[in-house]
Amino acid sequence: KLTAVFVLLRSGTTVMVDRLLQDCTVKLCLGSRDFAALFGCDFMYTEKDVRLHMKDIMAYKLFALAVLAIWLFVQEFSLSSFITLASAVQGFAFLLLARQAGEEGSMRGISRKMLFTYALALCFRLWSTLFYLGYLPVDYSGYFVYQGTDVLTLLVVVNLLSKALQRYPSADEDSFWVSVPIAGALVLGWLVHPNLDNVEHADAAWMSSLWLEAAAFCPQIWMVSRAGRCRSLTAHFVALSFASRCIVALFWLEAHPQLGVANHWTSWDSCPSCFVLAAYSCQVLVISDFMFAYLRSARRPQMDSVMEL
Repeated sequence: KLTAVFVLLRSGTTVMVDRLLQDCTVKLCLGSRDFAALFGCDFMYTEKDVRLHMKDIMAYKLFALAVLAIWLFVQEFSLSSFITLASAVQGFAFLLLARQAGEEGSMRGISRKMLFTYALALCFRLWSTLFYLGYLPVDYSGYFVYQGTDVLTLLVVVNLLSKALQRYPSADEDSFWVSVPIAGALVLGWLVHPNLDNVEHADAAWMSSLWLEAAAFCPQIWMVSRAGRCRSLTAHFVALSFASRCIVALFWLEAHPQLGVANHWTSWDSCPSCFVLAAYSCQVLVISDFMFAYLRSARRPQMDSVMEL
């Protein structure tokens, strides 16, 4: 009897806490909507919309709590922490994509070529960051937090890619010819790269990963632009990827002077740093057109899982 009472009390407490968290989330979202309205931003979602997308909102809250916990564990925040934060945001974006694939049991709307190219970019970056120190954050997050985030992201991407190979929609939906950008990324990374690792193949691998990330989003943006619509979590994935690219670009915009060291063939000291900034600029520009359509459509209430762009 005592065990039964304990189980009932625990389940009742869990339900009460869950309901309390949902009510607080609703009040926070509606309060944010009213506050934004003071500055002319009219977001037309209601309490019903908030409760309908409660799982998505709770996922964002859990991610924010995880970032806060890592920051408290590291006990240090500097400009280089932006690299780790950008990596975490990108990993969370892929987790949302995995959740969409799991709930729908389909990979429709997710580009297989994007997954392959981004997995390749992560492998090249980890080639440098797992074995050398040149491109790691100088704070405590550079001690395996940053690399661990990339490893976990790679596992999620590989899992999605395996599902995409098993059940994949018509090839016409993913018709972007990505082989040329991949080849160009590898050539550019080898020809012009910084030398913070002081090992040519590691430096070239890190630089190639930047160009590969820019190429990776092209198939997904191409697929979404041709359809004119996408799943809401796919839109969140692209938006979070845009935020991630902006965060890391902000860091290198400030830190790029230390990359101004010529490699073995060029005579311009600033050439590698300019190419790094160009790579991040390409990453941002590739997604910027989608972001304009996303922000425009986000002001309209979306009652289903498909977002019109």
